[in-house]
Amino acid sequence: MLNKEDQDIFYKKLGELIRAARKKSGLTQDDVADHLGLTRISIVNFEQGTQKIQLHALLELSGLLNINVGEFLAPLYVITTKNITLKTEKSITKEVAQLADKDLGAEILKGFLKYSKYKK
Repeated sequence: MLNKEDQDIFYKKLGELIRAARKKSGLTQDDVADHLGLTRISIVNFEQGTQKIQLHALLELSGLLNINVGEFLAPLYVITTKNITLKTEKSITKEVAQLADKDLGAEILKGFLKYSKYKK
């Protein structure tokens, strides 16, 4: 589950993608609002990431802007991948550091730590 900070990042990035796709298509915020049956303020809020867009509206918007809905969801993949990577790296770093302090192969492991991205 995404924490509040990651949700905020996701909706901000999603909004940036929506805005870029809308501008590329030559549509105004009013055009998009009319098509979706929403207010222009809702579109502004979507683009700023301050309002969560409902899934059916995102699907309709992707059709209107002629963009694959998966492209709108790309920031979510990046955020979750980043979190998994960070958690994994922290875990590996801690475990390797502990091994380096007490096992027979301490010098090898310390060398690994020195020259790898998994630094203490």
